[in-house]
Amino acid sequence: MVLWTVFVTVVILTALAFFAVGRLTVAAQQVADDGADAGFARDMQAHHAQAVEMALAVRDTSANEEIRAIAYDIATTQQHQSGQMFAWLQEWGLPQAGPEPPMTWMSAGTGEHGTAHQGQPAATPEERMEGMATPEQLQALRSASGADADRLFADLMIRHHQGGVAMATAALNLAQTARVRDFAAGLVEAQNAEILALQDLRARL
Repeated sequence: MVLWTVFVTVVILTALAFFAVGRLTVAAQQVADDGADAGFARDMQAHHAQAVEMALAVRDTSANEEIRAIAYDIATTQQHQSGQMFAWLQEWGLPQAGPEPPMTWMSAGTGEHGTAHQGQPAATPEERMEGMATPEQLQALRSASGADADRLFADLMIRHHQGGVAMATAALNLAQTARVRDFAAGLVEAQNAEILALQDLRARL
């Protein structure tokens, strides 16, 4: 329960920090349509959307109060953050859909991340984005019940958050705006705390 208390504290403090970043930082520089700032804002919205989907699926069916609480926190926090990133793109005058495939920005021009080989079909967003659950895994979560659903949710969300941390770390290193770098730093801290809380909870399920 100590880890859970730490997690809740970090979530509250991080939410306040995200609010401050969104309200106080002014987009004073031009943001490139194909750059890391815009790419992160688009791809993290998609990443968050899946986390919200998984969290809502288990929150509505689980009998475990800790699972329900963390699912609620993930759903509400990540929905709010997605709204912030949507608003950034509007403020930057950029479309919500980018000119490049998902995660292209993360390769920093190396062309190595999620690139399909010649003659092979292009990778799906789930394959390109780190930590994303497959359609089969999402269906398994929706079909599961009881402790089986709780354990599967914890397993999928731990992996999902680890992918989110990798994306946010890349944005921290590649983004040009202080707004995105500050947001990414807060995301790394918050999701690492959630990973620890989920691992602690998973061990007790």
